Amino acid sequence: MQNTPPPAPAPWAALIPEEQWRVLTAGAEALDEAGARFLLAGALALATYTGHWRNTKDMDVIVHATDRERAIAALQRAGFEDYYPQQAYDRSWIFRGIKEGVLFDVIWALPNHRVGIDEAWFERAGVVTLHGREYRVAPAEELVRVKLYVMQRERCDWVDVLNVLAASVEHLSWPWLVERMGRDLPLLHAALAIFNWMCPGRAHALPPWLRKQFALARVEADDLAATEERRVRLFDSRPWFAPHQPLNEPLER
Repeated sequence: MQNTPPPAPAPWAALIPEEQWRVLTAGAEALDEAGARFLLAGALALATYTGHWRNTKDMDVIVHATDRERAIAALQRAGFEDYYPQQAYDRSWIFRGIKEGVLFDVIWALPNHRVGIDEAWFERAGVVTLHGREYRVAPAEELVRVKLYVMQRERCDWVDVLNVLAASVEHLSWPWLVERMGRDLPLLHAALAIFNWMCPGRAHALPPWLRKQFALARVEADDLAATEERRVRLFDSRPWFAPHQPLNEPLER
């Protein structure tokens, strides 16, 4: 059984602007009425696992590929317009609906089509309660997996990977994540090597078998916390690393 922490209050929800909540609520209700199961993804999933929110100014949800047409039709009935006429996008993996100037993205695959959305996403989903409603959230392991593939000149999601690892290292189902990575396991190896160097204290919580498999050397230092502080700032001095930031302020985008 997956070793996930129990649902907890989400104080970071208070940071999200009211217009974004209205759009999230409208989209969620439309999907519920259409019988299209969905999971929170993007910044909301990141905040669920790290306790820190980052304003990406859009809402992302995951649906099963078999529900995509139903989900798109439901959003359009609810007044969401296709964002495509304003800015073209690849419709093979995402539908971008817009309402009141807020984007609501419905995702059923990865842009490179390497990762699909299968039933395991829903079976292993996390849970968060926001504004009195319970939402299901993309599993932390899948959040790590999909973000490992996002390394572009304009955007790299490895920052999110490091934040999820720092917050969830003791709770992640490592055998499951290793199995799901398949032939792309070297990507996870690379991320864990960085995590092990940047956060030597937190990385001690990685299971011994995983440390051995990836030959992760134990870092010894007089002050592991100070070592982490210095190394985090070597990457970026802005407030990007969730464990070092106050809960009442959003993360740097």
